[in-house]
Amino acid sequence: MSELDDALERFHLGALEYAGRFSNHGPMVAEALQALGHASLIPAWVDVYAARLPAREQGVAIAVDAHQAALGGGRDGDWIATFEAELAAADWSDVLISWLPRLAPGLFAAAGHGALRTAHAVRSLEREETPVRRRELAVGLGYWASRYQALPGRPGARAEAGCGPADVLREIPMLDPSSRRPSFITDAVLALDAVPAFAQTIERFDPEAMPASAALSEICATVAGHYLDHPEARIAYAHSVTVPSALRLLGSYLDPDSLEVALGYALQAAAALHATNGHARVHDGAPDVQAELEALSGRADEIRYRAACSLEEHAIKLTEACLREDAIQPDARLRLAAADAATEMGVSRGGRGG
Repeated sequence: MSELDDALERFHLGALEYAGRFSNHGPMVAEALQALGHASLIPAWVDVYAARLPAREQGVAIAVDAHQAALGGGRDGDWIATFEAELAAADWSDVLISWLPRLAPGLFAAAGHGALRTAHAVRSLEREETPVRRRELAVGLGYWASRYQALPGRPGARAEAGCGPADVLREIPMLDPSSRRPSFITDAVLALDAVPAFAQTIERFDPEAMPASAALSEICATVAGHYLDHPEARIAYAHSVTVPSALRLLGSYLDPDSLEVALGYALQAAAALHATNGHARVHDGAPDVQAELEALSGRADEIRYRAACSLEEHAIKLTEACLREDAIQPDARLRLAAADAATEMGVSRGGRGG
């Protein structure tokens, strides 16, 4: 059994969340460490992280005619049991093809961690299909369905020709600081319900402005720039990169029309994070730090090594996503964001450190 499979076995004993509502990053980071070329660090990651997780909730499969009503209603164990049953009866790729279009409007589930956990599980299955990896897919899909969360507006509903992702992200209204909620990301975005301009801007998105792959590249590079401009909100902006990038790992299981729709929801998620964390001020980093980041940004292997050794969940996931996206469509913002994540997001305090 591989280091990844061993880790998944251990993490499957734990709940989807811990300490209230913090997402269990364990399986995602283990898979990302493998993708970064540092699978040998997976056991250390398990030792650092698994101790913080409460026991997993068990459940029973939800009846087919109750699926839609149950979306977003919690029932973690029941949703996981539902997908375990579906995956036992069908090929895992067929389950994805069936469910991804239904789950896409709720892409923001658990601040995107449902989609992220699903995407990492899919990539691991593409490498090698094992029972524990199929179970991890059931957990990822179950998390997505359990925490399903739709954001205001329907992307592309009033599409303006040529209005691409960068246009939307440039024009998205920033939430007034007095209206912001210093709470979990999933709560903070609820304030956007009272901002009609947010939905209106999202609905202007033209999913046919460019091919889907190019649009994903534009989203990821643009929000990597936002990440660099907002060091006080690194965690929120890390998600604005990793969530859209997760769609790239899932895109081959969506038909072209469904992929266009899902692309709009990925953009919407990134826009919501920007609207609730952004500001007009451009961050001017210390010249010496900036010079170090620029020098490091050209050394991908060193970035991978530093991120992996940090055992910091967001640093590992963001670094992996940025370097993966940069390999598809090179952009200095992605390389700088990866260098920043690897050096500036800290190290994991682990389950024993609080």
